[in-house]
Amino acid sequence: MTIHDYMGKKLDFEFYYRHPRSYARRGIFSIYEPSPTIRGVNRPVPKNYKRHKGDPCEPSKVRSLTTLERSYIQTFPESFKWLGTKTSLEQMIGNAVPVKLGQYIADCFLKYMDRS
Repeated sequence: MTIHDYMGKKLDFEFYYRHPRSYARRGIFSIYEPSPTIRGVNRPVPKNYKRHKGDPCEPSKVRSLTTLERSYIQTFPESFKWLGTKTSLEQMIGNAVPVKLGQYIADCFLKYMDRS
């Protein structure tokens, strides 16, 4: 599933920046592809960022995802109340198991337990 499939018209952009672990990797992604792993680091595009051969557009046409957009990708509901500093929120979101994945695993576990 792509980010666009999941979030639909909530996004008014096509490309976003995700800070790479190494500049040997690309940092620009499209909402029309599955999201890379949401990490606990969320930085703006560095002024000296050099376009990677895998980047789908120029760095000037992108922005970083907001903290809330990142939480939506992790399938937190819009009603979820976040408390803490921006840095701590980014860490919580980056370290979280996606909510719907956790729910799916719990449902599977309960079905397995019912068969016992």
